[in-house]
Amino acid sequence: MTLEETVIITTLAGELSLILTRVKSGEARRVASTIAAASVLAYLLLCSASERSLAGFIGLTSTAIGLVAVLAAYSLLSEDVSAHNALTVALCSSATLLAASTDLIRLFIAWEVLSVSVVALTAYHRDKEGAEAALKYIMLCGAGTALALAGIALTVVETGNTSIEAARSASPLAKTLLLAGFGVEAALFPLHFWLPDAHMAAPSTASAVLSGIAIESAAVLVYRLVGGDQLMRTIIAPLALAGALVGNLSALRQDDLKRLLAYSSVANVNYILLAWSTGNALATRYAFLHILAHGLLKASLFIVSGVLLAVYGTRSLSRLSGTASRDNILKFTVVLAAMGLTGAPPLPTFWSELYMGVGLFQSSLALGLGFLASVVISFAYYLRVVYTLAAGSGEPLHGKRLPSILALSLVSASILVFLLYAKVLENFLPSL
Repeated sequence: MTLEETVIITTLAGELSLILTRVKSGEARRVASTIAAASVLAYLLLCSASERSLAGFIGLTSTAIGLVAVLAAYSLLSEDVSAHNALTVALCSSATLLAASTDLIRLFIAWEVLSVSVVALTAYHRDKEGAEAALKYIMLCGAGTALALAGIALTVVETGNTSIEAARSASPLAKTLLLAGFGVEAALFPLHFWLPDAHMAAPSTASAVLSGIAIESAAVLVYRLVGGDQLMRTIIAPLALAGALVGNLSALRQDDLKRLLAYSSVANVNYILLAWSTGNALATRYAFLHILAHGLLKASLFIVSGVLLAVYGTRSLSRLSGTASRDNILKFTVVLAAMGLTGAPPLPTFWSELYMGVGLFQSSLALGLGFLASVVISFAYYLRVVYTLAAGSGEPLHGKRLPSILALSLVSASILVFLLYAKVLENFLPSL
């Protein structure tokens, strides 16, 4: 049985089990839902880890982050977690399918499942902020879906089949429609404006999934469909460079921790798209490593933001001074994850950003310098995050130990990737 078939069957069975947990009430439902979702994601993680392909790589990344998000939600979400868990399973599974499917129709269905999961998680708290963010997402990504569907339809008309190879041989117009449509979800500049608002409204565990899985999976889909076309790469390059700079400059101005992390995600997904746009083999290969590296570290910081919000009732950095300084788990997580996201060792972003940068300089001096400037800017705001949260002295942190430990586990996993990065790429992406 292929990974695609395994994911579909397991996900359907898992969603059914999550529906059945709703017959319980109170704490029993909370426990049963968490166990069911965690079991599904753990099984898919094992299946992905044994699959030596791009789909296995994306599946491993998405299920690892989804598993931690589901476990952390047990402590961080005050609402019923069963819907959150069902949506997380659906999103992680659809992300894997976007990397595994070779048929445009199945890809589009997986895309729709991912999109519906994102909008539902965005509006999860059922408040005004969530409704506004979800509406903005529906408007932007709804238009993107229409463009993507038009691109698929045009591809089928031109080529007579629905394989992914047909998209690669379609006309420039069809490819442009596919790029514009799927580029919205990938937060390709200037189609990224929905993302910060979605992160602000969504639960922190959902933000970990959105930032670590959703936008990167959409970027992988863009790469699979149009990444081999020179004209599309020429279009993507300046947009991705602008997105990297705008994302980091916008993060520099934020006081809200989640909004800062959201803009940083905009910058990082545009790093990946920028590297792919060059066609350089080195930059392309390490852009895939950056998906895993960035996903693990950013998810850990979003979970930290959820812990701080639950304990202190705020996400404002100016009001969180020293809050992680008296808790070693949070302190290590903040310091390692934040510095890792600037490209500092011993986190795998050191390797991914180093070799993406080398590849970009090999391809174009302007792109290399732009990328370097963007990385330098990220140092400024992540140093501020570290100094604000981890320096000085604050009140001891009481409670929420499980999410803090889970956040640190993602950082620990990323350190393992740092040590084994060459083996990871060799095992999962041998043909790149």
